[in-house]
Amino acid sequence: MGDAASLRYTVRAPMSADSSPPPPAEETPPASAVPSPELSRLWFALDRRAWSYLVVVPAHPGAPALDAGQALMDAGAPYPEPPLRLVDATGIEPAGAPRMVQEVRRRVEQGERVVVVIDSLITHPASLPLALAADTALLVVTLGETDFGSAQKTLQLVGEDRFAGSVTFPHPTKKQKRADAARKKKP
Repeated sequence: MGDAASLRYTVRAPMSADSSPPPPAEETPPASAVPSPELSRLWFALDRRAWSYLVVVPAHPGAPALDAGQALMDAGAPYPEPPLRLVDATGIEPAGAPRMVQEVRRRVEQGERVVVVIDSLITHPASLPLALAADTALLVVTLGETDFGSAQKTLQLVGEDRFAGSVTFPHPTKKQKRADAARKKKP
C-alpha cells in the first residue's frame, strides 16, 4: 500500500454477543468516551491525512466495516471539533450512491467530518462512487477470513494510494457469529 503501509492497526472493537439494537444509520459520538490507546493512535495516524470524508472499505464480504467505523467514532469522540458523523451506507442502491455523495459533501461544506461505511466492493460495486469521492479510505481485514485476492482487488478498485492503511479484526468465534446473526435478524 505504498506510504500507507505503516498504518496498520488491530482493532478489538465490540464484536461481542450483546443483544442491543444496531446503532442508527447516522450518529454523533458521545463526548465523554475515552478510547483505548490503540484507537487513539489510529485516530492520530489518520488525522495526519487531513481528511473530511473518510470511507471504511471491507476487504471482503462480511468484514466488520461498521465495527471499524464505530471504533473510529469512539476514537474521535474526545475531539468534538470539527463535528464527527458516522454514515452507514451499506446496502446502498446504485441510484442512491450519487445522492449520498452529494449529502456527504454538503455535510463536509458545513464543517463536519464524515466517516462512511460501505459494503465490500467485490460483491456490491454500487458503493464504488462513495469510495472514490472520499478524501481517504481505510481497509478492513478479518484475520483468517480475508483472502489476498479480495484485498488486492479492493485496493485496485479504489486506488492503492487513496488508502491511509488498514485495520484488522480477529476471526470471530462461532458464538460471536451466531450472536451477530441473531442481532441482525431483530427488527
